[in-house]
Amino acid sequence: MKKMNYHRTLSCAMTGLNGVLVEIEVSVLPGLPSFEISGRGDSAIRESRDRVRAAIRHSGYLFPKGRVVASYAPASLPKQGSAFDLPLALAVLASSDQAVPSGDAPMTASFGELSLNGRVKPVSGVLGRLFSLREEGIRHVIGPTEGEREASSVKSIRYEGVETLRQAVLRYSGISPESRAKQGMVMSEEKSEENTPDVLGLIRGQTEGIRACTIAAAGWHPILLMGAPGCGKTTLATAIPSILPPLSEEESVEVSRIYSAAGICSFSGGLMKRRPFRYTHHTVTPAALIGGGLFPKPGECTLAHRGVLFLDELTEVSPRTLDALREPLETGEVRLSRADWNMVFPAEFLFVAACNPCRCGYLLEPHGRCQCDDMSVRRHLSRINGPLFDRFDLIVPMTRVDTRTLLAVPDKRRERGRSLTQKTGEQVVSAWQSQKKRASARGMSAFHNGSVQVSDPEKYFSISAEAMRFAGEIADQSLFSVRSFLSLLRIARTIADIEKNEQVSRGDIAEAYHFKARLPFSDTRI
Repeated sequence: MKKMNYHRTLSCAMTGLNGVLVEIEVSVLPGLPSFEISGRGDSAIRESRDRVRAAIRHSGYLFPKGRVVASYAPASLPKQGSAFDLPLALAVLASSDQAVPSGDAPMTASFGELSLNGRVKPVSGVLGRLFSLREEGIRHVIGPTEGEREASSVKSIRYEGVETLRQAVLRYSGISPESRAKQGMVMSEEKSEENTPDVLGLIRGQTEGIRACTIAAAGWHPILLMGAPGCGKTTLATAIPSILPPLSEEESVEVSRIYSAAGICSFSGGLMKRRPFRYTHHTVTPAALIGGGLFPKPGECTLAHRGVLFLDELTEVSPRTLDALREPLETGEVRLSRADWNMVFPAEFLFVAACNPCRCGYLLEPHGRCQCDDMSVRRHLSRINGPLFDRFDLIVPMTRVDTRTLLAVPDKRRERGRSLTQKTGEQVVSAWQSQKKRASARGMSAFHNGSVQVSDPEKYFSISAEAMRFAGEIADQSLFSVRSFLSLLRIARTIADIEKNEQVSRGDIAEAYHFKARLPFSDTRI
């Protein structure tokens, strides 16, 4: 074999949520038949040799004879996954003169997994790859058809979905039917969502819990629900997403990019419209909660970005895992540092937790049902350290609902009108609008009362002088920390926003303190 052929094509590797441009070079050299791949690839990349060879043969092409050498650059970047199968096959065919790239076409990138019969399979991280390729000046991308709905949200890129390797070769050569491109744009349209059921209306006897969850959703305040088993803690927590506003277009792309990179979204589902709700088991590990791994992947905190993270049985979660939550709650992001990489994942979520007040769970119930001694109660709650307790803005003691309330006939007049969920959702939307208006006046992007950082809370939150003096007296008597005192003011401001009051009153401060009062056991402060 005298002739030595060479070809270079482009693809994209994923590092966290972002993509990195990768050059795939293939050279066909004289020598004994072999297929070699270099460039710090994982086992999936090493195994791609057999997939690519079989896909080329089953698609009607010839695998070149001689020594085939492929290199993935930059060689110093660790690479993973099967998304390089398609660009590798195109480079092999182009280097052996079986595919001819269009000379006047812009630079083309591609990604996709190949089956043995030449079918192109979907891959994760489509949005992240496309955004990164656009930043590198790439305007033409070939990939799986399942990625067309996600790609339709990325402007300035012409994405061509293919089902087989033969179709990919045609697109790579500049043959692109217009009907296919138009079909992708039609697929990006979504039908309007149906009305959600009245989730809050099904909850009986927990008026105070519903009020606390409304305040938490309206101001993005971390909330802890504490009560006996079966009193409705989990039901309340799972109802919170139903009263949150839908994702904006920018937030939808942001959240969809996270789920696409994590590889847990539906490949044909398009962009996410509803806020995520992550319900984790109490055996979750620190790495699963905040992210990490040999190749960094987002954890539950990042998957709950712009949505709700719910930890049930909080006192059963490992203290080491709970300690890892403190920084994301404070900064709204997860910073991971390892020997080979430094990664920052977004983690702005509404933290909702639930737990029993003691081992038997009946400490807050009347008639002395709890048989736990004081030391047992302290040992039970000590699994949640003080700094994490201090980060809960709302703490809601809950008791069981009596059967008379549970079986009461619902109000028919309310059923004929707007549901409780709709009314509460409208209150939350109105409170968010007030907070956005207040933050935009100062030119701040963060607007939630629970997370906004200001140096003059009395002026920013419009707290009356009488209310501020009352809040100061309460804080001194209760020995509040600075964080708890500011939390009191934030909650009061959210209550005023829900009630559509311009100024925080003494009554708003009193209600806010109600959710931060001492619980009735052994002077234990949370």
